[in-house]
Amino acid sequence: MVRVLRVGGTAKNLFDADQSGMLIQQFKDTNQSHPNTDNADRRQVSGQLAKMQPPRTAGTEPNKKAQNTTIATLANEISSYLFKYLAGFRIPTHFVEKVSGSEMLVKQLAMIPLQVRVHNVASGEFSKQFGIKEGTELTVPVIEHYFKNPDLGNPLTNEFHIYSLGLATPEQLRAINRLASKTNVVLKSFFERRELKLLSVNLEFGVLGNQVTIGDEISPRTCRFADLQKKDRVGRDLFAAGSEDALEVYAEVRNRIYRTF
Repeated sequence: MVRVLRVGGTAKNLFDADQSGMLIQQFKDTNQSHPNTDNADRRQVSGQLAKMQPPRTAGTEPNKKAQNTTIATLANEISSYLFKYLAGFRIPTHFVEKVSGSEMLVKQLAMIPLQVRVHNVASGEFSKQFGIKEGTELTVPVIEHYFKNPDLGNPLTNEFHIYSLGLATPEQLRAINRLASKTNVVLKSFFERRELKLLSVNLEFGVLGNQVTIGDEISPRTCRFADLQKKDRVGRDLFAAGSEDALEVYAEVRNRIYRTF
């Protein structure tokens, strides 16, 4: 059966699913990061995570699973795991189930044209804008809202812009901020136990019925991490868009989320 493309994007495609009210979210094999993740200020830290992984013995070949591993499959695996984890904390997401290596079944949302970023640590452009030393832990996480419009460069907005432009209602914005804050707390604790510091996280939201729900993905494309095993770089972002070692970064993040205690 020929699939009907609903939305085509740089990092993902959305196709109609067989079930009513559902979509297939297909990840693309690209390491381009989320539109609002300070690409210009990301440090080129190629190989940091790759160095943690044991070297392959000379003459041995990677197994079939490794050969089939791509950024698309890893982004799907990481996002699927984290969406299920958030569900355990009663945080609503669009995730239903993983259906293939690079695809997940999701609920169709009426998307709210906002991108929401939560900062835990001063880094990148945020550090420059406010003159705060990079790596400084923020006393209170900072929530920023961006109007999702690539043609305009996804400008930073405040609540007056949001209400005046009809991007979200006051009730929806309150729900967005509440879910963004709770998600940040849950993910920050989750990653700290895996020796990854969540510097910031980008989230997108939609509405299902009357409920504000998290959509999009949660992966190294939408999160900024520092490696707590690297004490001298606790404020530095591990993932650099365009890095030759992006696949290793995704693989290491995937490996750490499965770490047991």
